Amino acid sequence: MSTGTSEAGHSLAEVLISTALGGVILAGVFDLYTSSSNSILGQTNAVQMQTEAKAAMEFMVKELKLMNGPPTIGVNSDSITFLRVKDSGYSSAAPGSNTVSTLWDGSKAWTPNAYAPNTDGAFSVKIITGSGVGESHPLKANTTTTLTLADTDTWATIPDTSSLYFIYVNKTFMLSPGNRLEYQVEAGSPRLLATNINALTFTATGTDSYAVDITLVAQTGTKDPRTGKYSYYTLTQTARRRN
Repeated sequence: MSTGTSEAGHSLAEVLISTALGGVILAGVFDLYTSSSNSILGQTNAVQMQTEAKAAMEFMVKELKLMNGPPTIGVNSDSITFLRVKDSGYSSAAPGSNTVSTLWDGSKAWTPNAYAPNTDGAFSVKIITGSGVGESHPLKANTTTTLTLADTDTWATIPDTSSLYFIYVNKTFMLSPGNRLEYQVEAGSPRLLATNINALTFTATGTDSYAVDITLVAQTGTKDPRTGKYSYYTLTQTARRRN
């Protein structure tokens, strides 16, 4: 007695149709994956570029807020040099505390020789107001409370309690070949701040000689896979001296 069970398999036509349909579905899934991957890659590159640009801008603004005196903007407006203040205070007045080659500030607790010359160059001290105003001299050494001038330098007017001083270094921000944003301290080697900076401009702000407008244009390191083009990001900010 027959059970009626069919032993017939799929026809060749059915197999070919199934294979074709599977191929179409897989192709669609692959295209979706590729499109999604390109989109994520493009967005990741753009976010990384914007993050680095913002960090570079914030660093420049923070440093320029601590400048003393008007900065010097380069001929092409893509560099700026300024006196970056490291510390300040008033000279103390203990008898004999200041000499022709020293300045004493009893309120300080400096690390010994923190302001001694290094591979970048020398720190300097400048009198801003009071006795000795306008004098500026490189430093040779320091103790916890005393600054010592370089061997060839002496005060024309020995500081006293009226003498407000700044300790400073020369600092430069600049756009270097290869779209590199770098900074340099004194005569030291340039240090990398950001890559892929397409343009950098420093502009004096009106009549305020202590304010600088900064415009930075960054670009992604690689082209967006979706568009075949670089992505750009422009930042503009004003840096104004704090004091």
